[in-house]
Amino acid sequence: MSSSGRPSGGQPPDVTLTEEIKGAVANLICVLAWTSPLFMLPLSVVLITRRLGMFALVGGFVLMGVLLGGPKALPFRTGVYALYLVAAWASPGRSEAAVGAILLFLMLASITEVPGRPRQWAPSRAFCRLITKTLDGRKYYRQAELRGALDKIKPGKNLFAVHPHGLLTAGWTWNMFWNFDFHERTGRIGFLLDEGLRLKAPTFRLMCDWYEGKDRYAGAATKSVIKKAMERGESLALLPGGFQEATICARGKDRVYVKKRQGFIKYCLQGGYRVTPVYSFGESETYMAFTGLLKPRLWLAKQNIPAAAMVGNPLCPLLPLRNVSLLTYVGEPVELPQIAEPTAAEVEKWHGKYMDALKDVFEKHKAEAGYANSSLELW
Repeated sequence: MSSSGRPSGGQPPDVTLTEEIKGAVANLICVLAWTSPLFMLPLSVVLITRRLGMFALVGGFVLMGVLLGGPKALPFRTGVYALYLVAAWASPGRSEAAVGAILLFLMLASITEVPGRPRQWAPSRAFCRLITKTLDGRKYYRQAELRGALDKIKPGKNLFAVHPHGLLTAGWTWNMFWNFDFHERTGRIGFLLDEGLRLKAPTFRLMCDWYEGKDRYAGAATKSVIKKAMERGESLALLPGGFQEATICARGKDRVYVKKRQGFIKYCLQGGYRVTPVYSFGESETYMAFTGLLKPRLWLAKQNIPAAAMVGNPLCPLLPLRNVSLLTYVGEPVELPQIAEPTAAEVEKWHGKYMDALKDVFEKHKAEAGYANSSLELW
């Protein structure tokens, strides 16, 4: 334990260096699936247009907005992609422009609707086995465990509201998303993710499609997806804080962005769902985050634009820092009544009860998790 009251120390003695390296690879696969579109798509535009001047560069990014915001159909995207090919051919730096064109093609290939091809990739048991068994991403951390009121989990009609988001959701990822023992407790569960990330980020979409199984899936956190899942009575998991919670993340601070997040409570009231607060200790320790320019970054996050910057492992900054314990605690479920059309006052009342339950989870388990001197900040 450090003098600040937060955990410190090395990897557990029963984890070998080989296991830790394999765990690092699993983490890197997941991190790259999340982040690679954020730099590969812009990089492809830069490589194609850079040698053609500023006007072409700006035009390339405008065209990228049209490409991603327009129809997913093959004819439309082929037509737009052809413009990039023309630019690549006209570029004085034809070799680097060709690399950009190839990168762009690979990104677009997985998210374009091609006649005769299913709209999503088939689930891959081999990929799931690679991440959870062969590599086992949890071995990268000093600890990665799901704890708390696990015996109170009932299958179906339960929404797990998970905090904090952190920079790249390590606790959510390893203790819930890839934790198949957890899915056995919940019954079929849908992990709800940002719509743009789930549907438009090529590599992340591919990973989520491969992830699907009989008792789990990754869906977009949209009204229609949530409503249909609730009609089926499936368990759900959500990160209510979203990009704003990622934006306020800072090492040594336990922060959640929840005061203005009432929509999920309204859905749960309408569906007669329980809401279970979940808190991951150690999430804020996974990266060193940039904490300046908070107001403009929160504004960007409100526009659904990730506005967080971080550095992790010195040997590979995209990886989380080593020697972090990720301890995720499941709280007692909050039993909500079913109200077809809840008033604003009713939503606010039950949202307040949820925030109280979240604070209870934090206070109840912080000493056991090694954060006895910490306090929870509600934003």
